[in-house]
Amino acid sequence: MMRAALILTLLAAPAFAQESVVADVADVAALTKAIEDAGCTVTSENGDAVLAASGLSEEETFAVITTLYADGLVGLEADGTMSLSTEACE
Repeated sequence: MMRAALILTLLAAPAFAQESVVADVADVAALTKAIEDAGCTVTSENGDAVLAASGLSEEETFAVITTLYADGLVGLEADGTMSLSTEACE
């Protein structure tokens, strides 16, 4: 269930990045850490674990991904993965 929500969120992020959705700083930090701990890439295989590790709801996750995408910190790949670009991921 969570995997499907993550995939839909990843696919929708570019479309909604233009909306003024701003995530809570603590939520951004929680999801960023969870993605970094997962090797800086979210896939269909690790998506559930990343979401669980972040402790965020689907709505909070959507807001964070939208914020990260708008800030240029995540990239959506053709294979459906999402890569994080932070200092820890370089």
